[in-house]
Amino acid sequence: MERRNERLTAAFAAALSERREALGLTQEELAARADVSARFISFLETGRRQPSLSALLALSDGLGITLTDLATATERHYRSTAEQS
Repeated sequence: MERRNERLTAAFAAALSERREALGLTQEELAARADVSARFISFLETGRRQPSLSALLALSDGLGITLTDLATATERHYRSTAEQS
């Protein structure tokens, strides 16, 4: 069963790219830090893919933040889009 929440996927994409850009990292640099492909980072940031739990942990490590911080940033973006609706 596949579950897809477009607004949540977009919120994660925004949180990921916001943090990456705040650190001054390219998608390639984050990919190297997280041991994933740059294409995967691109897919995540454009909402074409959803990360697994393992990928979430690798991404948060690559960004130098906790998994909780990444989830909190995602929720902040998610809630802000709900308020705009």
